[in-house]
Amino acid sequence: MKIAIDLTSLADNFSGMERYAMNIAKELIEMDIKRENKYILLFKRKIHPEFEQYLEMENVAFKVWQGNNKFLFAQVWMPFHLYSVKADVFLFLAFQSPVLFRRKGIYNTVHDLTCWDCPETMKKHMEWYFKLSIRNALWVSEKIITISKFTGNRIIKKFHYRRDKLILAYCGISDVFMDYVSDEKIPLSKEETEKRLEVRHKYHLPEQYLLCLATLEPRKNLPFLVKAYVELQEEEALDIPLVLAGRKGWKMDEFLNRIEAVYRRKIIVTGFIEDEDLPYVYHMADCFIFPSIYEGFGMPPLEAMAVGTMVISSDAASLKEVLGEAASYFHLGDKEELKKKMKMGIRQEIKDVTVGEIKKRIGMFQWGVSAGKIMSKISKK
Repeated sequence: MKIAIDLTSLADNFSGMERYAMNIAKELIEMDIKRENKYILLFKRKIHPEFEQYLEMENVAFKVWQGNNKFLFAQVWMPFHLYSVKADVFLFLAFQSPVLFRRKGIYNTVHDLTCWDCPETMKKHMEWYFKLSIRNALWVSEKIITISKFTGNRIIKKFHYRRDKLILAYCGISDVFMDYVSDEKIPLSKEETEKRLEVRHKYHLPEQYLLCLATLEPRKNLPFLVKAYVELQEEEALDIPLVLAGRKGWKMDEFLNRIEAVYRRKIIVTGFIEDEDLPYVYHMADCFIFPSIYEGFGMPPLEAMAVGTMVISSDAASLKEVLGEAASYFHLGDKEELKKKMKMGIRQEIKDVTVGEIKKRIGMFQWGVSAGKIMSKISKK
């Protein structure tokens, strides 16, 4: 079987959707020990470094197409190139397939229905673009891959889509988060101590801090978190900064400028955190807070929980499905409840989550398991 995998989006960004595509693609290749399938990996401008390790494999082929404008590439040049690809299966794991591409064997991934459920958090032209893209995906796909039961149920309810045409394949937790949680308190090695100091210096992190890591965009509800934090600090005379980490998204310039001007010493904005530094940034935080309005999955709080950091999350969308009993929740929009939870988190008064509960959540979300589910469905074509 020939399987074409769209990895073109890795050239433009690296948020949750791109990470999903990268990890599922790698797992599909690596689990095929007998090399029964041929994989055709599709890239824009250049091969992503994570896939250079497969250059010498006989059952992996690469196609690199040129283009800069995202819209023209995705909807004009990409379908033109795709028709020259001879494959039995076309996997679109980040964004949906081009509207002008029609073939048998298309499998699209729908990560969420933000464009319908929270359109106010998107630019208007992007709202309509994704609505068209998702409707087309539902029409042309043999099956739709979803990353949570929540998203799958929303698709069924909104579009009367057949449940048997859905493949549930969760996001997974990277191996770098796996060795932090245990029943024993293991002293830090010299190397570990030096790495922590390096990360603190790199991102200007204080000894104690509350952490929120996400793409800085309206859907993440950061102004709400900042307002609750500032009020709590004034009421309790707190001396623990709030760290906002992550890549800057759209419509956040005014918000970030105000933080820089008014809350410089109270709130630290780090920018993008490198993958190799993530476990340390999560683990050194006193508490992780995720106030998001809407999530198709919600990777950051799961990663924070995986390294043993206390997690406070909104109860929105898929978050309870993903975090289970290993997080403490506040009702979305309830500022007083969030302040109460933050105060408990700072004082370490939130009930302890057992190592067993955390490991149970980790066990549910493995890239290999999700890739295996997708392969089992496409191999039955």
